[in-house]
Amino acid sequence: MCVFWGCENLDTPLLDKESDLSFWDKPEDALNALNSCYPDLYNADQFIFNESLSDNSYTKSNNGSLVRDVANGSYDTSAALVRDVWNSRYVGIKHCNILLDNINKVPGLSDDLKKRYIAEARAIRAFHYFILMNNFGDVPLVTKEISIEESRKMPRTPKKDVLQFILDELDFAKILPNSYASTDKGRFTKGAAMALKARVLLCESRWQEVANICDALINKDEAGNLDLFSGSYADLFKPQNKNNIEVLLDVQFMPINREQNTQYYLIPPSFGGFAAISPTQELVDSYLLSNGKTIADASYNELNPYNNRDPRLDATVIRHGSQLENANGSFTTINTALGTGDDSINNSSNSTPTGYYVSKFYDKTARNMLYSGSNLILIRYADVLLMYAEAKAKLNQFGQAEWDLTIKKLRTRAGFTNPAALNYPAVSSSEMEEIIHRERRSELAMEGLRLMDLRRWKSAETVLNDWVHGMKTNEAPLIDNGYVRVEKRIFNANKNYLWPVPQSERDLNKNLSQNPNW
Repeated sequence: MCVFWGCENLDTPLLDKESDLSFWDKPEDALNALNSCYPDLYNADQFIFNESLSDNSYTKSNNGSLVRDVANGSYDTSAALVRDVWNSRYVGIKHCNILLDNINKVPGLSDDLKKRYIAEARAIRAFHYFILMNNFGDVPLVTKEISIEESRKMPRTPKKDVLQFILDELDFAKILPNSYASTDKGRFTKGAAMALKARVLLCESRWQEVANICDALINKDEAGNLDLFSGSYADLFKPQNKNNIEVLLDVQFMPINREQNTQYYLIPPSFGGFAAISPTQELVDSYLLSNGKTIADASYNELNPYNNRDPRLDATVIRHGSQLENANGSFTTINTALGTGDDSINNSSNSTPTGYYVSKFYDKTARNMLYSGSNLILIRYADVLLMYAEAKAKLNQFGQAEWDLTIKKLRTRAGFTNPAALNYPAVSSSEMEEIIHRERRSELAMEGLRLMDLRRWKSAETVLNDWVHGMKTNEAPLIDNGYVRVEKRIFNANKNYLWPVPQSERDLNKNLSQNPNW
């Protein structure tokens, strides 16, 4: 059963539209077809469960795509998640291809709008292929509508060709506008296309090209005036601040008409949540102290572990003693320590198995505290700064100016005030890379990018081959210093950097080869 990602295949028709006989006869038809492509960018549940494939969070949920099985390594070629990601991305590609194959039939559509619609569809299609390529490597490259028979004969296209196709599509999309009127918020812009291209190249370690694109966005305003959100880090994700200057690409939602209910998976049971997704102790431990040091520093107090920490910790994670705002503006203290109430660790099937819940996307205005109109941010300017920092460090071009433009700027917005955390550190190049990696984790935690980073850094085989833990309870003080063991992760470097091609697809198409060691 495919609850989150759907089970449509390459031959799935465009849904909820007039028949082809009457559909492409007015400009509104082209717009409707394009609009149908945008929800395919990311299903809300897919977005939120992605992080549980990494060491940042754990899911206890036996959800429709069995994310937990992939996270702990107990999956094979029939894995539901693998099948559903493959199918859903090709559904999205098909919707784009339908528009691109038929848009020239539409009478009365201006040339400018036609070019824009084509560029948007090609950018969305590139996004889908990036997800497919990142997970599967070689994949069938489908660039037009195909029949069921054709879909069952297509071989996998080499990754290098898929990669070049993605880059070419995103280059074409640079004709898109820098911004839109309020009625068109959420569409692909030139900045989104450029930032996505930088992300694609980041995964290929093409550092100079990443640096060049980010430089064009940061220093040359090539896609208009981009910047960090001027409010607090926590407020960046609140629904009243949706569509702010930092957001380059997101999936749009709105109260009542189009809501998402991911909050149910993230918040404590006392607020009506289920805690299907729980941050790990590993994520909590990765946040710096307010002096810019790690918790290995002598100033860290394990008995008071949340004191004097990176403010992004509390903006991301609900922990013991957190204050969670109610709809009426009052606050409730959340207690997660062992035996402290309904929200405490392992108290019930609805409570957290790690001692942590997620605060980052919390919406106090959500209908029934569950149904939210908050958008899901896919690319934001902070990521551009971090990609620039990483690329410049890899090129041995990261100095005071680059630090001030990226890491210092992010930490200042986060709420750091200690000069020791804000000033450029005199460290080796490898230590600087580690600082940037850690900054990326803290800034982008729970936004679905951690697994991508672990794969491209080739550190997944280490990080994802160990236990993930919950808070310290001392129930077993001689095991892992009293921190709760939650799940043993297994990652085989000989095969797990790529997912297997779904067996269900290979049963239908004998021309599909399989990834190594699957």
